[in-house]
Amino acid sequence: MDDKIRYWFQGFEQGVAALGTSQQEALFHECGKNCVQQGTLAFYQSLYRTAEGNLDRFFEAVNDTPGLRGEVMEPDTVYLLAFAQCSCPLVTEGYVRSPRLCECSRQSVLYVLRTLWPEKRFEVTLCGTILRGAQECACRITVQ
Repeated sequence: MDDKIRYWFQGFEQGVAALGTSQQEALFHECGKNCVQQGTLAFYQSLYRTAEGNLDRFFEAVNDTPGLRGEVMEPDTVYLLAFAQCSCPLVTEGYVRSPRLCECSRQSVLYVLRTLWPEKRFEVTLCGTILRGAQECACRITVQ
């Protein structure tokens, strides 16, 4: 790990901490969108096609992927999406340790859902994250 880059990210974490909630959401929306466009979106698009656009089947199909867990909590309305490990390279490479970065994951999930189902409105809530001490990163997804 490059110490100069690690120090730069310490400043980044401090800068993010100084932003308000809506500013953090705007910043991490762009980061999350850019990240999932590098390949993760294609994975979810494949699941979408397999499920023929059906939300319940989509979240059930998630379970076929090691390290991912999907749950239909209330059909057509409430879902859980969980990740067994943090896959963010900024975390896995040791550059960022701030739980504020988890907003990027929340925004990436929201971006994927809005891309696949543009006619629907979603709310994504982080239930727990590895950076916050949980065993997994989990999102509660509500269709509004």
